Amino acid sequence: MTAAIEGHRARLGAGEIYNGLWMMSTSQELAKIGSAAGYDYVCLDMQHGFARPTDVLRLTDAIRASGPALVAARVAANRFTEIGMLADAGVEAVIVPLVSSVAEAEAAAGALDYPSRGGDRSWGPTAEIMHNAVQDTRAERPLLFVMIENEEGLANVERICEVPGIDGVYVGPADLAFAVDALPGQPNDAHAEALVRIRTAADNAGIVPGIHCGDGAEAKTRKDQGFRFITSAGDIGAAGRAFREDLATAKG
Repeated sequence: MTAAIEGHRARLGAGEIYNGLWMMSTSQELAKIGSAAGYDYVCLDMQHGFARPTDVLRLTDAIRASGPALVAARVAANRFTEIGMLADAGVEAVIVPLVSSVAEAEAAAGALDYPSRGGDRSWGPTAEIMHNAVQDTRAERPLLFVMIENEEGLANVERICEVPGIDGVYVGPADLAFAVDALPGQPNDAHAEALVRIRTAADNAGIVPGIHCGDGAEAKTRKDQGFRFITSAGDIGAAGRAFREDLATAKG
């Protein structure tokens, strides 16, 4: 897993664009389909989706069985134990929601780093034990994306982006809308300015600007705006659209 993490870190550091699938369900079949489709990452949503710790190993195995996609997961909250659990499970990137300050960003980074790197994480190679491939991975750490999605986080974004151990920021556009007196799906000028500010802060700090999108058309727009780690579809939303389109065609 070390090679996979470092390979993705190098590719993102070189400026590659990653398009991702967001998993709200716990369907191994959809995880396999998404990976086989060629997405650069597949993310398990443990905040607003249905995935729980007991689902992580079987879903990550399903993703890896069908392609080379980076395996990511969003924790429910910025909590030490939950973040460390995902690292132990072999997840290659962790997304932490509602990071509003330098202290919160430092806490997230510390939960992924071993003491040799200045963090607090203890050694627990759970996924490696499951696969009979235990190795000394004390220098390894998953990629870390912190979410900028509220007023305080936006105000501190430049300082957050400079925290050691942060590999990227990930924008939640819907929550960010509330922070700038807009509504989800109804952006205003302040929302557009906030997106530019976040992307610029990430670029200036040399980390990856990421963003959540609902479909490919929105993802292309965000790519053109300079974002590089872009959720381009969600499993439930994409399945629903496909079902409705096929039904409409059948009835037409």
